[in-house]
Amino acid sequence: MKKYFLIILLIVSNAIFSQPTIFDVARKGTVAEMNAILSNAPDLIDSLTPQGFTPLILACYNGNLAVATFLVQQKANVNFNSSNGTALMAAIVKNDKTLTVLLLEAKANIDLQDRNGFTALHYAIQFRNYEMIALLVQFQANPNIKDNSGMSPIDYALQLKDEQIQQLLNL
Repeated sequence: MKKYFLIILLIVSNAIFSQPTIFDVARKGTVAEMNAILSNAPDLIDSLTPQGFTPLILACYNGNLAVATFLVQQKANVNFNSSNGTALMAAIVKNDKTLTVLLLEAKANIDLQDRNGFTALHYAIQFRNYEMIALLVQFQANPNIKDNSGMSPIDYALQLKDEQIQQLLNL
């Protein structure tokens, strides 16, 4: 009986005393939690998960607008390009207009390419996200950048035969 009590006590104490990481907070934490972490260790702002994600990218993938906004205000690298893309690409894939505008206004490089050569505009077109396409065009996304397959956003728009996308790209 003592053995089970000790195991339960160990599990409970671990849960109580373990602190969330900067990555946990980026995913689903609060600004107060992020501020506490960065106050003690400001160099963690652009730290990387083993998969190569920064806290800002994670906040964008998880729709944590408050934390993403805070990270941008604290000068997180809005142009960090992980093997799976940028914070802007995450906001586009997640169809989050507020985050997308936040990043674009923070001077995120709209034409960065991920490991497949995709830009944010490639993703918006692949997902047929008309609002994001229009927003990216408004912010001067280059529709001629080719991915690793040699296809540009214009090429995909033509291949999809989607007249609305073609109109948004002024084709």
